[in-house]
Amino acid sequence: MSDPFNAFLDRRTLVIGEVNTGKTRTTLQLLTHWVAFDPPPVMTVLDLAPEPVRGIGGRLSLPSGFNGRYLFADIVPPRLTGRSADDIARLAAANARAAEPLLAEILSQPHPFLIVNDASLYLQAGDYRRFEAIIQSAATVLINAYYGTSLGDHPISHRERRLTERLMQDCDQVIRLPENSPTPHAKI
Repeated sequence: MSDPFNAFLDRRTLVIGEVNTGKTRTTLQLLTHWVAFDPPPVMTVLDLAPEPVRGIGGRLSLPSGFNGRYLFADIVPPRLTGRSADDIARLAAANARAAEPLLAEILSQPHPFLIVNDASLYLQAGDYRRFEAIIQSAATVLINAYYGTSLGDHPISHRERRLTERLMQDCDQVIRLPENSPTPHAKI
């Protein structure tokens, strides 16, 4: 019997969906499986998720035995906290600036496994070429990103959607989690 998790090794995988469809939960499921390898692979987790706001968002909880580095920045959800279109754009730009040193650290010392939680918040205002460079720096890459319409129609939403679609093309496989599912299960 083959291990279904092998389909993610040495590939770039993107998990997308609406808010609260299980993107982070699916990412954690794969991360937990990889940590159980003997020995566990050296990994970098780049966590760009904000603290939860109105039940949306949240960072990964690293499983016991995690081998690697966990990088995160103080990120805010612009569309949930911004008071105007200009404020939303300002917050998105601040998030991208906060993430830049983390991307530089990944590029200076790449690990074989890269996990990115909530890439959407960087894609709203960040440099896609820099993001592309970090995903090319690892053999096995797992990324999750918001891809939906429930957070409104702001200029950053258009950019985020366009760059997420570009990321879909740059990945080997895309897992689309079902909408309106409180406890989705990705087919892994």
